[in-house]
Amino acid sequence: MKELESRNHQLPEYLPTEGFTPKEDQQLVDILKKLKGERISTPVYTELARILPQTTVEITIFRIKNNIIETLLISRPKDDIVWPNMLHTPGSAIRASDFDRPDQNPLNGAFARIQQEISNNEFLFIPRPVGHLYRKVKRGAEVADIYFTEIPDNSDKDSYVWYPVDKLSQNPRFIQHQLEHVLLAATQYQQYKNNQQP
Repeated sequence: MKELESRNHQLPEYLPTEGFTPKEDQQLVDILKKLKGERISTPVYTELARILPQTTVEITIFRIKNNIIETLLISRPKDDIVWPNMLHTPGSAIRASDFDRPDQNPLNGAFARIQQEISNNEFLFIPRPVGHLYRKVKRGAEVADIYFTEIPDNSDKDSYVWYPVDKLSQNPRFIQHQLEHVLLAATQYQQYKNNQQP
């Protein structure tokens, strides 16, 4: 016990982040204090996501065409650091500011950003929960909340890519770690559609 107390007594009062000097650590703290929980730049987000697990909302948007389930894919920006110009299902990270919404539902903040991502199209119904995935992807660790929905038939855009779910694994532009959540959501979507049959 005395040995433990002695060792604890020898610890410095301030332990900077590993690899940082105390001055560098304080500079980082001062910079981070400027963040308000709103949008942050892609480079900053990429570095934060590399070391801090993120909570993401993934909405798989489906349709059935010629008896084949297709999912909506959109392209990531060309300047995306991790997946430039790759195709993905619409999604958003939960932000601290989402918890300050008047409706007290942070999910609606992510839903609203996803609707903006798909050219402000409305969901045909409130996204239905599928489940959660704990995964480590190229950008970092994340907890993904998975949902599915549809959009109106007349809301198609030139930028949309509708792709057969059963062919996604063969698409070199598709971010393949998303295949798991698309398949999970597609199974529940098919059940949902079957239950709608008279």
